[in-house]
Amino acid sequence: MGKKQKVHSLTGRIDDRLMRQAFKAVKRNRGAAGIDKVSIAMFEENLDANLAALKRDLKTKGSFVPKPLRRVWIPKDAKGKKLRPLGIPAVRDRIAQEVIRRLLQPIFEPLFHDCSFGFRPKRSCHQAVERVLSFHEQGDRVTLDADIAGFFDNIPHKLIVDAVAEEVADGNILNLIKKFLAAGVLHNGVFKPTTIGTPQGGVVSPLLANIVLNKLDWRLEEAGYRFVRYADDFVVVCEDRKQAEAALALVAEIMTELGLKLSSEKTKIASYGKGYEFLGFRLSSKSRTMRPKSLEKFKTKIRKITRRCNNLDAQVIGKLNQVIRGTANYFAPDFSTCIKLYQKLDKWIRMRIRSMKFKRKLSFDNYRMRQGTFDKKLGLIKMLDFTATTMGKSLA
Repeated sequence: MGKKQKVHSLTGRIDDRLMRQAFKAVKRNRGAAGIDKVSIAMFEENLDANLAALKRDLKTKGSFVPKPLRRVWIPKDAKGKKLRPLGIPAVRDRIAQEVIRRLLQPIFEPLFHDCSFGFRPKRSCHQAVERVLSFHEQGDRVTLDADIAGFFDNIPHKLIVDAVAEEVADGNILNLIKKFLAAGVLHNGVFKPTTIGTPQGGVVSPLLANIVLNKLDWRLEEAGYRFVRYADDFVVVCEDRKQAEAALALVAEIMTELGLKLSSEKTKIASYGKGYEFLGFRLSSKSRTMRPKSLEKFKTKIRKITRRCNNLDAQVIGKLNQVIRGTANYFAPDFSTCIKLYQKLDKWIRMRIRSMKFKRKLSFDNYRMRQGTFDKKLGLIKMLDFTATTMGKSLA
């Protein structure tokens, strides 16, 4: 068997066209400034010169030095008690990461498993759920619902670089990846080095995660398991509990080899009959609806907008429509059974608006502010309007 051919001279593919494409992608995704406080608009003021300087640094070995990431914390749950760390790179570094991502993706995309759906072209969360449901329809009723403990925070840097190096022989590109991973974070003016993990918020992080977890995918394939993975969230679909327990043992073994571990609290064996959670949905043989955590997160957003101390105006309706549209769209694909829930939520939202308008909660106000007022006069959209494709389905 011949020696494996690796990809050489990726650095030579960094040209003006690629630089401009990378900038447009970063601009499209928007995002805040990094520690240097340079926004996308500020970078664009002198775009040609800035991109030329960045291209020169990326192509010259040892010249490019990424800035530390700006640490911010976002709520991990609806109550806001648990926080998730995000690392925001400088705009210049985001463009550099997008350049690397665009160079690596065509190399690794053909190598990824067909059951991997996260952060890949023309693939989505809904497709991942549909694949899982298709496995259930074929008779498999037990799932291993697995969760990797602090995945993005705990991937060993060597594991990432070695996985990329299996296909890429360009030393400059590998060094750039090492620099991105080791850039460190700045929090409250204090620099903290990063010796492990890939930052949540980094442009190239999702691709690097897929490259690492591709090993898990193919090991499961070799062992004959059917599974669906979206980034670090995955389920293995099994015939019975015994097979699921064997799958759990294999996944735990693979995680150990990768220097990772499963969350004992969140990893569980579940049945399709009783239901389990995946990508925000609660999936069972009876229904496919919002999981309680997703529902509470949505209601928390609505509550913040519709506090009685606020005045009801067009701006409030605009904010409500934005939240409603995003959630209603996501949870109303063809397989969803959310109609009854959406009806209840629409009624609840109208109650919140009436309480906001009249500074009280009385059923009498239903007559003072009838349903037609909300859509015709206020312009409030209804969650139920997003369920046209599932209207004819039998619902639980």
